[in-house]
Amino acid sequence: MHKNIISLLLLSIAAVATAGGFYNPWEEIVRPSTGEHQIFGGYNAGCLQGASAPRDTGNGFQYIELSRNKFWGHVSTHRFIERMGSVLRPQGMSLLVADVSMPRGGPFTWDHASHQVGLDMDIEFLQDPRSLQRDLTIDERERLPKYYLADQDANAVIEKNWSEKYVTMLRTFAQDDAVHVMFVHPSIKKKICENPANRQSWLAKVQPWWGHDEHVHVRLKCPADSPNCKSKPDFTEIGCDTQEFLWWFSEEWRQLYEARKKWQRDNPNPEPEPLPSLPTQCQSVLKDVGTR
Repeated sequence: MHKNIISLLLLSIAAVATAGGFYNPWEEIVRPSTGEHQIFGGYNAGCLQGASAPRDTGNGFQYIELSRNKFWGHVSTHRFIERMGSVLRPQGMSLLVADVSMPRGGPFTWDHASHQVGLDMDIEFLQDPRSLQRDLTIDERERLPKYYLADQDANAVIEKNWSEKYVTMLRTFAQDDAVHVMFVHPSIKKKICENPANRQSWLAKVQPWWGHDEHVHVRLKCPADSPNCKSKPDFTEIGCDTQEFLWWFSEEWRQLYEARKKWQRDNPNPEPEPLPSLPTQCQSVLKDVGTR
């Protein structure tokens, strides 16, 4: 574990999630459990035993917002970041890695529906030129701006922010065998689909979803060391011309989008959703004394 992460971890204080009597014990935990790496359950309802912290800086990557204490993951996730950084750094890119999972995985109250087993990670679209020259300070990593590739209201790519380097980034991720799927704003996939040369098998792993206008959500496959990890079917359809994909640009989608916006305006402080039912092994992970 890198000294910067150790320093932050020792200074962190667990925040108990309470909202109208709601309590999420997973968000109290500041350290991982003991035991070998094991994933129990699935991406949206699971936990992680023996989570590992990353090197917060390496060749072509830097983890950001370390104070959130959501950089914990399965070792395969941190190895993936290291591989991708080493491939993309010579092409003038530096990866800024945000949330992975909490110290023992488990459900979030607000931030994410998934990210529960240490195999999901958010990688910013921001390419901070300083990160190509030096390690960012801890304070700088806390205050990085968002860099939007898509305008959610217009449901379109922001052309002045677009660059072919993002195609290179996503293609590089997708071509790694460990990757199961990636989620981006629908207009980002649409932009990539516009070039016939991009309509190759790797693009099947790039799937549209709400938000994801300033980062890509990368999800890895279940690792071999975790037989209790619940995998999902692979994506095989490139999807540029399917009805499922074109729906994201339909009038029905627009009506739903506007209804969602109105609901969010009318409900600025909604009650949290109930926590999902987790595998029985997760109780042992939660109650473990933890590392010291």
